Amino acid sequence: MKKKKQEKGQEDFGSVMFYCKRCNKTFDMEWETIWDMQELTHGYVGYHLYDTYICCPDCGELAEALEEPGPNPF
Repeated sequence: MKKKKQEKGQEDFGSVMFYCKRCNKTFDMEWETIWDMQELTHGYVGYHLYDTYICCPDCGELAEALEEPGPNPF
């Protein structure tokens, strides 16, 4: 997947690590995926997670971000 992004010349904005208490597991989600969800639900995007709810891909429970979002580059 990263190879395709590099071929297209797109910038890599990184990812955020989340933790699911129920599964006791961590998983990453790319900022571009988070922004797509924000745009569909809020109509705006940014490096914030206070109003964006990410669910565990295995059990569907809400997950917690393990790191603070960076500054908004926009």
